[in-house]
Order: sequence, then C-alpha cells, then structure tokens
Amino acid sequence: MKLISRKFTQAKTTASAGNRLLARMAFLILLAAMAVTGTPVHAQSGAEDVGKTRAMVTAPLNDTIDLTPYVSSYVDATQSLGLQDILGLPQNAFKQTTAIPSFGYTTDIIWHQVKLGIEDTLAQSPTIEVGPSYLNFIDLYLFKADQGEPIWQVKLGDNIPASERPVAGTAQLASLPVLEPGEYRLIIRVESNSANFLRLKLWPANDLIASLTTRNVATNIFFGLIVTLGLAYLALGLMLRDVIVATYGVWVAAVGTTVAVVNGIALGILRPELPWVNDLLLGVINIISYCGTVLLWMHIVELRKRMLPLYLFGIAYASVIFGFVVSSTNDLYTVFGTYIVPSHSAFMILMCVFLAIRAVQDWRNWLNWAYLILLVLPTGPAVLLQLSHSGLIDATPARLELHQFTLLFHLTGMAILMAARLSYLDHERRVMTIRAAETTNLVEEQRNLISMLSHEFRTPLAVIQRSSEMLMLRLKNHRGDVLERLQRIQLQARKLARLVDVFLSKDGIDTHDLSLERTTVQVDRFLAEFAAQTTREGAEILVTCHETAGAEVFIDETLMALAITNLIETSRRFAHGRPIHINLYRPKETLVEIRIPCSGDELDDTEIGLIADALFRRDMETQALSRALGLNISQRIVASHGGSITLRDRGGTGIELCLILPSE
Repeated sequence: MKLISRKFTQAKTTASAGNRLLARMAFLILLAAMAVTGTPVHAQSGAEDVGKTRAMVTAPLNDTIDLTPYVSSYVDATQSLGLQDILGLPQNAFKQTTAIPSFGYTTDIIWHQVKLGIEDTLAQSPTIEVGPSYLNFIDLYLFKADQGEPIWQVKLGDNIPASERPVAGTAQLASLPVLEPGEYRLIIRVESNSANFLRLKLWPANDLIASLTTRNVATNIFFGLIVTLGLAYLALGLMLRDVIVATYGVWVAAVGTTVAVVNGIALGILRPELPWVNDLLLGVINIISYCGTVLLWMHIVELRKRMLPLYLFGIAYASVIFGFVVSSTNDLYTVFGTYIVPSHSAFMILMCVFLAIRAVQDWRNWLNWAYLILLVLPTGPAVLLQLSHSGLIDATPARLELHQFTLLFHLTGMAILMAARLSYLDHERRVMTIRAAETTNLVEEQRNLISMLSHEFRTPLAVIQRSSEMLMLRLKNHRGDVLERLQRIQLQARKLARLVDVFLSKDGIDTHDLSLERTTVQVDRFLAEFAAQTTREGAEILVTCHETAGAEVFIDETLMALAITNLIETSRRFAHGRPIHINLYRPKETLVEIRIPCSGDELDDTEIGLIADALFRRDMETQALSRALGLNISQRIVASHGGSITLRDRGGTGIELCLILPSE
C-alpha cells in the first residue's frame, strides 16, 4: 500500500514518453538555433569585386534605371571616417556583390559608391530613389570625375525632419542636378539601426509619378483593409472568448501596420518633424507582430496542453521579445535584429515541424491540414525575408518580394478558415445558451422537488415524534425495554428532522453552506453517548480515550454524529461483524483526533482509491460515488467545523480514517 496524504491526488500523465523526448529535443534545437544566430554575420563581409562597374545614362531618360547592380560598398566599423577619408580609400576597398548590398542589423556606418557615365546632356533632372524608406540617415554626395568637392549633396532618411527633406512623401527621393556629359561618382553614407541594405533607382519624372501613385494607392488600400480585418478578428475573438481569433486579429493588424510603415505611409501622412517617430512606430509594431506570432503558433499547436515546459519557455521568449520595445528608437534595436529575428525564424520552423507531426498523428482532422497549408507555406518566404534582413543570407529581389505574395495567400485562406471557426464558435455558443437555459430549468425543478420532499419528510416525522411523546407520557411510570426504545425513536426522529432541515433546504443548495447549531461539548462524553446510541447487536462500537479528559469541541452534535457514522459504516463494510474500535487522541492542546481503523481482506488498493476519491475529490467517479458518497458529506460537515479528515496508512493492518477537530 502507498502512503496517502491528506490532499489525495491521482496524478495522470498528460504526455507520453515520446512527447516528452520530442519536447526536450525541440527545446535544445531552439537553444542551439539561438546560439548559432548569436554572432552577427554580414552577407557582404566576404564579397569580391564582381558585376558591372559603371552605369551608363543616355539622353533622353525615358526608362527607369536600376542602379543597385552597380553599387559597391565599404563598411566603416570604426564609425569615425569622414567623407574625405572615404575619398582617399583605394577603389578595391569597395566591394561589389551580385545580390542587393545587405549588412544586417548593424551600428556600423556603410559607405556606398556608384559610378555614373553620362553620354549626353540630360534635358530634365532625373530623380533618385533610395530604399528602404526606413533607413535613419542617408547622405548623398555627387562628384564629377576626380574632383575633391561634391557638386551636389542632400540628406535623406526617416530621422530627417519632414520639413528638411527635399521631397515630401512615402519614399526617400531627391532630384539630381542637370548633368553634363562625363564621368560621375555618387557616394552614399548610410547609418541606421534597422535592416541595413540598399536599393537605388533613377527615375524619369513621369514614370516616378505613376509609380508613386500606384504604390500609395495600393499601400493605403492594403493598410485600411488589413487593419480593419485585424480589428474585426480582435473584436469577434473577444466577444466569443477565443484566444486564437483574438491573437490572430492583433497579429493581422500589427503586420498590416508594419508593412504600411515600411512602405512609408507614416512618412507620407504624418510627415513627422520629430526624428524618432517613424522608428518608434515601425519598431514597436514590428515587435508586437513578433510576439503575436509566438503566441499564435503556441495556441494553434496546443503547446500548453501537449508540452507545458516548452509552452512556458515560449511565454518567456515572447516576454523577452516584447522587452525590446524600448529599443526601437536607439541602437539597441540592432541587438533585436541580430539575435531575436534569426531565433524567431528557428522558432517558426520548429512550430511548423510540430504542426506537421500533429497533422500526421491526427490525419482525419481537416483543420490540421488547413493550418499546415495556410501557415507552413507562407513561413518559408517569411524566414527567407527575416534571414535576409539579418544579413545571414544574401538579399535578392525574390527573397525580399516573395513574402508579400504568400502573405496575401495566407490572409485570403485564413479569412475563410477564421470565418468557419467563428461560425462554429457561434453555433457552440448558441448550443451552450440553450443548455444553460435547460440547466436553469432543471435546477429550478430540483429546488421544487427538494421543497416537496422536505415537506413530505417533515409530516411523518412530526407524527412519529408526537406519537412517541404520547406513548412516553402514558408509560412514564414504567421502566424497561419499551420505554428505552421509545426514547431512542424520539431521539432518532429529532436527528432525522435536523438532517432534513440541513440537507433538504434550498438555502443550502444556493450557498453550499451547512446550517450549524453548534454547542460546546466534552468530546469524550460525546463519543461515549454516540457509541451507546449507535451500538447494536453484531455491530458494536468501542471507544478508547487517550488523555483527553476535559477536551471540549464546538460542534453541531447531530451533524458531527452523522459524519462519524459515515466513517464507521465505511469501516464496517470490511469488518464483517467485528467491533469497530474508535480511539480518541489529543495530539495538541488545540486539536482532538478521532481515529477509526479500517481493515479487512477486501480492502485493497482499488478500494482505498475509491474511499480517497469520495473524501477528497468533487468529480468522483461513478463507482466511488455509489459506494462511498457518505464520506464526501462527512468531509463537508467536518470542514464546516474548521476540521479535516485524513486517510493514513497503517502498513499491513489497513488504514485509518482520522477526523481532526479544533479543541476549545
């Protein structure tokens, strides 16, 4: 037999050994991924002089010229070099790449150069666009041939007040001067705490206006629709109390806002004069989207129910991510990009693996496959985008732009899936409302039945009490068994009436409290009288008091007698006619303890488990409910007196049901 404590619990394992092993492996994989991505790696650090060396511009300029392939770059890790220092560097100090020049999240200052060849005088001044729009500081210097002084310079970047930017709008634009034929060198200094890569385009005026118009319309429509959709999901999720829908709504709104800010909507609409406004909006909303992604994935794969340790780690991970909101306007944001962004990619890949495993294990559930398609497929481009921004892989146009198409696919598919989920939740809510109404009706009928039963019990009890009183008056001068039995009938009738008042009362059902009529009694006298009144032939009760003289308890004698009776009847089931020997102890001045032994050949671990269920659990199993219901009532009675019932192991001799009460 196992030692059974007061708070008896039956531990049930919620995950198999395979699931526990998978949780440990997943935890180690995530830690390893975070460790691997802990050291910043710049995609351009080992680039060689490759590609085209000079961009030729011919008149008239009718087409857009992408200058990105002609860009060569130099990393100033010291952050101390000036323009003249850069001009004095040898040409082989600037490295060129076949991809988009990308350096991850870094506090280094990046210098770029583009060589331009002008064949004919341009009739109109071309406009240069520098992207992305969220780079903090972008200083452009244009030199002719090998002159030491720039013929044109301008300051761009989202940390430049709107009134000081040459062209107000969503993009970083500047008009070049009218260029005569010759060789030119464009030097660009970039300083930013965000993903540091560079894209350059030279626009003719008409094409630029058409492109900006199209982009602004698309961004505004996308921003309005996706934020509205996210807020709708959030409102519906809160109304239906569904965590997945509400979290998805927050994520959708955050992603939509992030995309819009990246495309310059804040620069074009707010036109901030404070240098840090765009950084604040972009950084905070981006971090919120990352936290939403973590929480959403964990709820979708049901990580809390399946692997609680990994779920707790995910909560801690999301908390760490959210802590970086204080870094969005300073260089600490580069730490977020260097460490958190790649580890977030590893986290999403890990969640995809979990989702795939769950889909295979429960392959009949269509919802798992729908999640697998709508979440796993867009995750690949999202991971490529994050790793490109972090500088861990080369940034290419395909990797930077593929995500927007898979995002639209994801939003469209998830809109259908969320509509189905909301419909299902609404149906369940209606069903629960109907069931709640039915339950209310049943409870009301139960109360009416209890009132009726209470009345019906009291009527015959009153007749029995009055009849016994009349007989006792007529036989008051007699002595013998008849008078003794009448006294016992009267006593038991009073107790039964008291129990009817307690257990067949609507007030007791509503409040779950027992109505006590407590008096101070000597515990040894109370037990002696109890034994004398309940002992019968073949069912003897013996009481032994161990140094308890004078100990008093403040109890409802009728209810406490019922509680002890239930414990004794449980012991009697295994005694088979043997006397029940009750022991009374006083372990402390403030406590008394009534020990009722329970032993027999039929008392095995299963029976002990049923007894413990009846004592300590509310959701008793049917077998325990049918065989030991009185024990639960006894526990309620004793608890209402400030005491408790425990179950102790006596080794090979059985168990003890111990009733502990406070002593006055």
